[in-house]
Amino acid sequence: MTFEEALEELKTLSENGADTWYGDNLEKRTHVRGHIESGSVEMLIYKLRKEYAPTVEMTKKQKEVFLFYKTTTWFSVFLGKLNDPDNKEFRSLPNLNAFKDWGFEKERECELMQAWIHPETIKVIGENNG
Repeated sequence: MTFEEALEELKTLSENGADTWYGDNLEKRTHVRGHIESGSVEMLIYKLRKEYAPTVEMTKKQKEVFLFYKTTTWFSVFLGKLNDPDNKEFRSLPNLNAFKDWGFEKERECELMQAWIHPETIKVIGENNG
């Protein structure tokens, strides 16, 4: 289940008047009644999404090239081409000029890995984001 699906489920439950909270005993289905404030749960889901599935911003061109690499090769090859574009081993692959201003910090590589694992976290930005 994605975070968005969880939010939709919460919305549906809230609209149907659900107010049951199972707490730590969810697996046992021990019925511990309590009122759920859907706004509080929604905020918690947003915080979890920000922590565990942060948005990775890319231009439309970056996303296209990135997803091409994802469908045709490995992440290590993508990073190899990104970090050493003149390497003869990678010359047959499309250039990564769209990422020339991406940066080389560890955090940026972590963002790319996040997007590689969960491409649904990519948000297209910029003037050509259609």
